[in-house]
Amino acid sequence: MVNISDIKVGKVIKNEFNQITRELLKEYAKASGDTNPIHTSDEVAIKAGLKGVIGHGLFSFGFISKLFEDFLNQEEYGKIINIDISMRGMVRCGDLLVTEATVTKIEGNKVFFDVKQTTLTNVDIKDKDGNLVEQFEAGERGYISDKDIERNLIKTKEVDKGTLTYRERISMPGNAVIELYN
Repeated sequence: MVNISDIKVGKVIKNEFNQITRELLKEYAKASGDTNPIHTSDEVAIKAGLKGVIGHGLFSFGFISKLFEDFLNQEEYGKIINIDISMRGMVRCGDLLVTEATVTKIEGNKVFFDVKQTTLTNVDIKDKDGNLVEQFEAGERGYISDKDIERNLIKTKEVDKGTLTYRERISMPGNAVIELYN
């Protein structure tokens, strides 16, 4: 149960999805009718200058809608009034897609959120001597650009196998408004 009295400015709701595969994008293309081959064919995507397939924008947006639908228990506790986002970054196979919404304002039964969808793209793992332990698609295909480096989007963290290098990029910023029923 979600009550307006339980919501405070600064509250964060969040979901993560890490199962983006070519097969899933093909299924989405078929279901949505968006069969643009940059979403399903590496060959076509490469010819278009993309280095590999990218997720559909509305596929990614669906996780934003799902975040609020789950929070509202499919409109049992309230409804979505508005979601306004900008599509800024590509989502690729193997990405971890993190969707967060932070409460910025409450007016009556309306709750306003800043929305941020971020992709985490694994590049490689190296051991303590700098030897390659594992390389991911982003490393193999050269998804990381000089622009990513200049914008300080490349991060590292220690994992069991060594040092993981990954890109963390906001793919969809925006805002949303929901209305609670109580």
